[in-house]
Amino acid sequence: MFALAGLVAVAAVGKGVMQFRSDAPPRLRDHYEWTEAGLKGKALYGSLGCNNCHRAMGVGEVGHAPVLDGEGTRRTREWLQRYFNNPLSVVPGSAHDGHLGPDFRVMAEPQRVLLIEFLFGLKAGPDSPNYPWPPSNAPAKRS
Repeated sequence: MFALAGLVAVAAVGKGVMQFRSDAPPRLRDHYEWTEAGLKGKALYGSLGCNNCHRAMGVGEVGHAPVLDGEGTRRTREWLQRYFNNPLSVVPGSAHDGHLGPDFRVMAEPQRVLLIEFLFGLKAGPDSPNYPWPPSNAPAKRS
């Protein structure tokens, strides 16, 4: 038993030394660039229960709706504004017409702005699985 624990300890130290010796700086995966409005948007995102369907910052459901980490790298602020003004015109079949998610078209403009700032602050680096790739704009199948 002690031999196994010793082997694990040596492997961990060896990995740490190799990482320390690396000349390349560590590459960013998911990171967050917060503004004051983005922080308020994060609170609003939580209070609306968005993580019941979405995943952001490693928290929330996976598979029900798109993962939002990296959204601020994949999307422009203008794209997010168009989406929040009329989700179905940007992503046909979007659940944000009120049938599953909140209907952004009837949400107060200040709330939309806060959510846009929150999403725009969710960034992804090249080593992240959330690095930019455009999602399909094909209509989602409704059951």
